[in-house]
Amino acid sequence: MKYNSPRIKILNKKSILKVIHENHPISRSDISEVTGLTPSSVTRLTKELIDEGYIREIGTMGKNSPGRRRRILLDLRKNAFLSLVFDIGVNITTYGVGFFDGEVEPRGTFNTPREPVEFFNIVKEIYERISGEYRISRISLSVPGMVDMEEKKILLAPNLEWENVSIKELLKVDVPVLADNEANLSMLAEKYHSEDLRNVKEAVFIIIREGVGAGLMIDGKIFRGPSFTAGEAGHMTVNMYSDRQCHCSNWGCWELVSSINWAIEQYGKELPGKNAIEKFQALKQRNDAKRILMKFAENIAVGIVNLVNILNPELVILGGEVVDLGDSFLDIVKDFVHQRALKAAVKDLKIRTTEFRNISSNLVGAAVLAVEDIIEEVK
Repeated sequence: MKYNSPRIKILNKKSILKVIHENHPISRSDISEVTGLTPSSVTRLTKELIDEGYIREIGTMGKNSPGRRRRILLDLRKNAFLSLVFDIGVNITTYGVGFFDGEVEPRGTFNTPREPVEFFNIVKEIYERISGEYRISRISLSVPGMVDMEEKKILLAPNLEWENVSIKELLKVDVPVLADNEANLSMLAEKYHSEDLRNVKEAVFIIIREGVGAGLMIDGKIFRGPSFTAGEAGHMTVNMYSDRQCHCSNWGCWELVSSINWAIEQYGKELPGKNAIEKFQALKQRNDAKRILMKFAENIAVGIVNLVNILNPELVILGGEVVDLGDSFLDIVKDFVHQRALKAAVKDLKIRTTEFRNISSNLVGAAVLAVEDIIEEVK
């Protein structure tokens, strides 16, 4: 077998950049240990990455000792590559600028149009405006539905009633456009930013908004499935005899009893707000809604039991509009899951809310997706 040296070099550069991306700041010796590359190879390739503007030296760590120098730390150049990121909500879309270190600067919101053409016209207008301030290298979209990432097509976003929407036909710009399901991106954001996921291989991120979805991490990687529909847990059947039909056309979906719309409907009284999210925010403040929220927690837990029994994750993360409901809400979910799921499956299971409170995990995930795409183009 003849080895292709230039190709191996590119693969090694990508490997080093991925390690820095996931563990920054980090020393060259640690990179050598993680990647298995020789110290001389790491020194040579990190010099190239510095010269090409991907990374920089930021300081040292450790103490000088006889025969051992302080280790120089490497970090990503935050402004090396910027992305314009969008979190498409059923009612409100949020957008911001994503940096090469995976951080996001929120820039604004707008009402999500019902028509895809109108939506992508707004995206293009924002891109043209933001491009006057920043050199944008990617547009990255978080979608509340199924996305064919190869064809750049929204297969189905049930709550928006968007189906087979070709992004590349509706958004013609001079930079690559990326898109993925919102729960996948939230799982990606947690994988990249959260300390307790460093050594976790199997995890599930459940996002509760006007719809319900799950991002699956299996063997340390986001699992999307061959047709990009994996994780549509909101559309699993939890009531075979339900007379309620879901937007997806199925009957008795988990989403029908675990989205914020269910809680609002059950409350039954007038709530202030222009959309479901604003109304749910108001509901959370009502003393007479506590019993409904307790039942809501159990409804969410029913689906988690199924996911835990099927996937056997080490960690389940709750995100979306339920993250600020407090420990009592989360305790109901935990207790229900531990009572109903297989004992072996919950023995070491941890359930928590997302670490992202002041910014959408979907938006952060969209920025991380752009960073991963940029790394794949390293030469």
